[in-house]
Amino acid sequence: MKRAFKIGIGVVLSVALFYLFIKDVNQIPLTADSGMGHGPDPYQNRVLYVTDVNNFEVGDSVTIRSDSLETPRILTVAEVVPASKSSADPFIVTVQPVDIELKKSDNPTIHFPRLQRALARANYLWLLPCLFCTIIALMIRAYRWKFFFTEYKNIQYSSLWRSVCIGYMANNVLPFRIGEIVRAWFFGRKENRRTSEVFGTIVLERVFDILSILILYVAFVIYFVTQKSDILLDWMVYGAWVMGIIAVGALGVLMALRYWPAITRNTINWLMKPFPAGFSAKINQMVDAFIEGLWIFDSWRCIGAAFGMSMIIWIDLAIAYLFVFYAVGIHTTLFVSLFLIVALAFAVSIPSAPGFIGTFHFVGAQVLMRMNLSGNIEAYVLLAHLMAYIPVVVLGFFYLSLENISWKEMKDNAMKLASEPHTGEV
Repeated sequence: MKRAFKIGIGVVLSVALFYLFIKDVNQIPLTADSGMGHGPDPYQNRVLYVTDVNNFEVGDSVTIRSDSLETPRILTVAEVVPASKSSADPFIVTVQPVDIELKKSDNPTIHFPRLQRALARANYLWLLPCLFCTIIALMIRAYRWKFFFTEYKNIQYSSLWRSVCIGYMANNVLPFRIGEIVRAWFFGRKENRRTSEVFGTIVLERVFDILSILILYVAFVIYFVTQKSDILLDWMVYGAWVMGIIAVGALGVLMALRYWPAITRNTINWLMKPFPAGFSAKINQMVDAFIEGLWIFDSWRCIGAAFGMSMIIWIDLAIAYLFVFYAVGIHTTLFVSLFLIVALAFAVSIPSAPGFIGTFHFVGAQVLMRMNLSGNIEAYVLLAHLMAYIPVVVLGFFYLSLENISWKEMKDNAMKLASEPHTGEV
């Protein structure tokens, strides 16, 4: 019942965020007072100043809505005037005169199927290098994972690779990030290891992911503050310092767990006293499994390799997302793409539906608007999500069938382990 309730919250939140993302997807706001009494000669009374004219064509039928209009106006585009040809904001010229002044304070908007057109006109060849980078990121993740095992030199890469593909596929189609348990179960099954031991390495791997993202986020905050940019809100700046302190504290706890395990366990037991016995037992089991993978703190080489590859993964994914920008005709830089990756990494950590539907879309669009990007942002976010979703799902199901494991067998074992985290053998 508790799990169903949590899944329900995630689904409801995802649906709400996806609705907020999609509800205004085919509208463009006016940037200045337009319509009657506005516009340069010879276009006066037929001009609509808009934020982006790239999606309009002569002959388009557009619908004008405004707080001051009782009924929408349907007009036809006669000419498109970009900013390079105009001394003012870009605008479109309508065939029919606009019989009312459209004041910006009344929130006037133009509606037409801009998303559908942007998707139809996208250059999908750019998705091929994006696909390549996405698969490379998965391969690096699999290779990095081996460094969290004590005898990492003897770990078979093929087992790591297949486990990562199947685990990430499960994350995209099953709720509650259960793909992490699927990955531990599959690797333990394939390499004859305890699931708790494998799961401990996955938890530690996630810690390295979080720490590397925090480092990037703090670096972005420092950059934007020194540049006196208004992209980040005050709470984002303060949050960066708080998270930086938390990251340092987390590293301290990890090192304490490794070098003073008895003292750390006693401290955790003391902290867990106010909580129910079942909850405390689960925490202790997770700590025990976690400690098994902390040997990595005895090897600076492995720590450096894990952190270095973590950074390479994020940069590689930023390059993949940059290719999606090219696909929809948005001109930007790797800097923007990397900042988007950092923001999305935080976003997908909140409860959501499988595949981060809604959460990914809403947060992605908001971040890009905050970065003052022009173009069809919604088309970009949809394609970026598909490129993060489809390749992983296809690879996961491919290797699942190659291993002769049924979907039901995988799901049942994962659910069993999720409900009984103390189970050490599969």
